[in-house]
Amino acid sequence: MRFDPRPLRSAAAAKGHNKVAAIARALDLPYGTVITWTQNRSAPGGPALAAIERTYGVTAAQLFPADA
Repeated sequence: MRFDPRPLRSAAAAKGHNKVAAIARALDLPYGTVITWTQNRSAPGGPALAAIERTYGVTAAQLFPADA
């Protein structure tokens, strides 16, 4: 399965978090970590996935679609 950052970006934008810095602040994670996700250079792991779901309502199944 391949990571798809589009659901994260979309859910973040719906909350007014249009910049990577805003997403990083909302998730309480380093900017550098989040930028690599949004540029699809890396993928979030366990605790980060939980933070994304808690903050934005985006599930791991949405971020790692079977057809990607």
